[in-house]
Amino acid sequence: MQTTKRPVSRVRMALTWLIFVGVTVAWIAFLIWRRQNSPAPAETPPPFAAAIISLVAGGFFFVAGAASYAILLATDCFTFNFKTPVWSGFKARLYFANIVVMTGFALGIGFGITPLVSPLLMDFGVSAQMAFFVPVMAMVVVLQIVRVFLLIWAPVEPRLITKRLLACGLTPAQLQTALPVGISNPLNSSFKKMSRVEEDIGALWIGPEQLVYYGDSGDFAVTREQLAQIERKADSGGTSMLGGITHLILHVREANGGERQIRFHMEGQWTMGGKGRAMDALEERIVEWHAGTVPQAPAVTSS
Repeated sequence: MQTTKRPVSRVRMALTWLIFVGVTVAWIAFLIWRRQNSPAPAETPPPFAAAIISLVAGGFFFVAGAASYAILLATDCFTFNFKTPVWSGFKARLYFANIVVMTGFALGIGFGITPLVSPLLMDFGVSAQMAFFVPVMAMVVVLQIVRVFLLIWAPVEPRLITKRLLACGLTPAQLQTALPVGISNPLNSSFKKMSRVEEDIGALWIGPEQLVYYGDSGDFAVTREQLAQIERKADSGGTSMLGGITHLILHVREANGGERQIRFHMEGQWTMGGKGRAMDALEERIVEWHAGTVPQAPAVTSS
C-alpha cells in the first residue's frame, strides 16, 4: 500500500483566505457605500438616547440568535423523521440556519458595542450615521471568520448519525465502537457546493478484517487487499482549507477493476484544530489496521 501526504500549500491557503475575507468585506463595503449615499435623517436622536436604542436592539438580536441556536440544536435543525435519508435535507436547512443564527449574534454584538465604538469613529471624522452602522457590519465580518474555527453545529452531527443508524436497525452497543464521519468524492469540486462538502455521513468501524461504513444513504466495506493507497490532501474548495486541514483519502480497488476514492470528514469536533487532530488519529489507526496491528473487534452487522 502506498501512502502519500501533500502538505497544504501556504500560497493556496493564503489565496483562499483572501477570497473568503475579500468577498465578505466587499459586500460590507458595498452596503456601507449604499448607506453613505442615502439621505441623512432629518433628526438624529441625542447620543444617550441612541445608546439606549442600540443596547436594546443589541439585546433583542443577541437573544433571538441564541434562542434560534438553542431551538435548532434541540431539534437537530428541524429533523424529525429518521426512517429515510436525512443528510440532504439537513444540509439545506443548515445553510439557512447559519444565516439566521450568525446574523442574530453579529447584530446583537454589533449593536451592543456601538455606544463604545461610535464616539471613537466620530473623533476621526466619521459621520454619526456611519459611526452607528460600521461596528455592526464589522461584527458580521469577525463572526464569519470565527465560524471557520469554531464549529457551532458539532453536537448535532454525531446525534444525527446515531438516530439515523438506530432507525436503520443498528444497536446502541454497535454504535459505541464507531467513529462518526462524513464521506465525499474528492473528484467532485467542492466549489459547486453551497453548504457542507460531505455527500453522506455515517459511522466507521475499524474491524479485524475490514473497514466498515454504514451511512445515511449507503454503506461499504474495504479489505486490506482492496486498499491500494492512503492519501492526505487538502480540499481547495472547502472551508477546511482555511484551517490548514489535509483530508484522508482512501484509494480502493473495486471488483470491476476500477478504483474508488473515498475522502473522510471528521464529525463532532468543536474546532477546526480538533478536526485536524481527529483526522491524524484516523490515519494512524487505518495504517495500523492495514499492518495487522489493530486488536480484534466484533463484526458489525445490521440487526
